[in-house]
Amino acid sequence: MVRRLLPLLVVALCAAALLQAMRPAVYSARTGARDVFTDAYAPAAPIREQLEYIGDELGRQVPTGSRVVFADVTPEWRMRLTQLATMHGIPVVLDSADLEVRLAFDERAPHGVRVSTRKVVAG
Repeated sequence: MVRRLLPLLVVALCAAALLQAMRPAVYSARTGARDVFTDAYAPAAPIREQLEYIGDELGRQVPTGSRVVFADVTPEWRMRLTQLATMHGIPVVLDSADLEVRLAFDERAPHGVRVSTRKVVAG
């Protein structure tokens, strides 16, 4: 009798272990499907478009290798701008900069933001 139950017990334990291991995958699949079908990422679209636009503008307005400083931006935007500048080969400094970069949030601007640069005058 024990010999017959032992293989069934092993199969049951393996099935339980497999189901336990699949829980995170099932949760992720269910959450991902819900997000896709409910358009959960729609609120993130404007900021993503702004970041892409700002990155393009940094690449267009700032020559590679020019040292920049960001003026009048929040710490959150400073971090985002630093990441974008780094991706374009633009070093970010706190002083001795070649260019100053400013953001102006304006509904009439492309993607709601204007990127402006100006040469820093040594003083």
